[in-house]
Amino acid sequence: MTNQTNIEDLIRKTKRYEFVDGLRDLQLAVLMAFIGVFAWLSLSLIGMRWYAQLILNLVEMFGRWGALISGLLYILILLVLLVGTLWTMRFLRRRWLWRESGWVKPLPWQVPRKITILSAVIFLGGLGLALGLLATGRVGDSFVLRMFWAATGWAFGFTLVGVGREIRLKRYLWLGSVGGVASTLVLFLNLDFGQTAVALYGAWALALGISGAIALRRALTKTNQVNHGG
Repeated sequence: MTNQTNIEDLIRKTKRYEFVDGLRDLQLAVLMAFIGVFAWLSLSLIGMRWYAQLILNLVEMFGRWGALISGLLYILILLVLLVGTLWTMRFLRRRWLWRESGWVKPLPWQVPRKITILSAVIFLGGLGLALGLLATGRVGDSFVLRMFWAATGWAFGFTLVGVGREIRLKRYLWLGSVGGVASTLVLFLNLDFGQTAVALYGAWALALGISGAIALRRALTKTNQVNHGG
């Protein structure tokens, strides 16, 4: 039993290794910020005008290829961000963070299946509640739209808490709990669908960015102390 416990602790410690330095938080912050910007471009009137003008410019410059590029623009930028952030994380870890402590191949963003299922239940439950209130005439259509984003925030917060419990990382427990509860605030903001999306993803990007920056600073400080024999 003790050997099994030791093995489980070792596996958990190995998984936690790639989250302790905060780079995963910063990667998620970048992705959240991008999704927020794209939501603004896609769902707000001003953003749609800018996006339409961008498409027209691409078509004018590249012809048929411009139309293809514009149609795949979101996916292309997302792939660039994913590859770019992964490369940056790898470089920073090899150059500074993991140079002395040893290199491990980073795992994909792994979320336990039960956490994924429960997160989906939370999201769908939030929407079901909003639709039920709408059917009884207690709320308007705008509340249902805001609930879509609030439930998204709840589900993501729950996911962070689940990952934090899985790898025993207190930072994710706090971040997921506070962020998930704070996502409820979008239900009471007088914003349209696009503005609510920007507010939600912007807030998550800020929270993840701060969390990652603090963790990264601690990791760099610890690495410097080790390198200088402190």
